[in-house]
Amino acid sequence: MGRDKAHKPRKPNGKRETSRIVDMVNVSTDAKKNAVLSSIMHGQDQTWRMLQALMVQKYGQFTVEERDILDLPRQARHEAFHDLSFYASAQMPAQAPIDVRETAARTAANCQQALGRLLPLAEQITLQDTD
Repeated sequence: MGRDKAHKPRKPNGKRETSRIVDMVNVSTDAKKNAVLSSIMHGQDQTWRMLQALMVQKYGQFTVEERDILDLPRQARHEAFHDLSFYASAQMPAQAPIDVRETAARTAANCQQALGRLLPLAEQITLQDTD
């Protein structure tokens, strides 16, 4: 009996699969939503990398993609799309420092592009939910 426990089967190729954050049960819905939104809004910039490092410390390794927004619970998905729309249309005053305006413009562009890719898919999900 002890010998069987000592020889656990290995995962294929010796690799451990990394979970998607939206599939992790130990992560709150708000944290999942915020992680997906941050990844969309900030791309792979330093802000996202710092937030991701903090979340990895708390929850463990995970992956996140913009399409994960579609796998959030219905209410969280609705809130996330609302937030994306808000950030996509955000305007910065002309007197704001140039680096702030550039960051805001980059965030708005990221959100606009993500909305363009995700809204048709979200509409399909909404139609399936009503069937």
